[in-house]
Amino acid sequence: MPKKKKNALATSKSDFLAQVRKSKASVTKADSTKLAKALERKNPRLLFSMDATASRQAAWNIAKEITGAMFDAIPGELDVALAYHGGGFLQDVTPFTSKQTGFKRKLQQVSCRAGGTAFNPILDKAVNIPRLKALIYIGDCFEEDEDHAYFLANQLLLKGVRVFIFHDISSQEQGYDINTAREVFHEIARRSKGAVFPFDVNSPEVVKALLEAISIYAGRGIKALRESKSESAQKLLKAIGE
Repeated sequence: MPKKKKNALATSKSDFLAQVRKSKASVTKADSTKLAKALERKNPRLLFSMDATASRQAAWNIAKEITGAMFDAIPGELDVALAYHGGGFLQDVTPFTSKQTGFKRKLQQVSCRAGGTAFNPILDKAVNIPRLKALIYIGDCFEEDEDHAYFLANQLLLKGVRVFIFHDISSQEQGYDINTAREVFHEIARRSKGAVFPFDVNSPEVVKALLEAISIYAGRGIKALRESKSESAQKLLKAIGE
């Protein structure tokens, strides 16, 4: 009898260990499936860019407060990167992220530097970014090769990237030429099927609402924008002829 009891205990222990191994395998498989799905998910992208030359400090201060709208519109569904130029050169293009903490931290670190504009290098970078759906640019002047800017806008259209420009005209009070930029910005937007909006330092909420609408478009497409009942979404649809 003791021998049979011992065998029964051994069998019970063996069955228990088999169940543990089976459970571990099941958990591992579930985790692997979850990880694989996460890796497969490739969010659409939006590139937020700004002119960080000396005339732009006031606009930067506002931008630092409203850029969270791009992340809040559709949390976790859109990857955003920051690009900015100052001192006549493209200074940085940050990694894409769906989390606003790191993005806003980098934004806070940027300081404006005197020098010419460098919007064309940003457009050039955008042409080669996979899954990019929209490019946002906030600037006042344009002091570069116009024909090259138009060429790049054509390339972005072929890639399915719309350019949305917020034109800050407040620097004209300091003697800056904003008229050339107005013409160039509208042509870039026209060629890429984007739009130009005024960047009103006195109405940051209007800009914020448009950033939200552009984010919805970039993350979910025209259909989602049409389904939105917000005033800014309807304004954006009208601006891009949809």
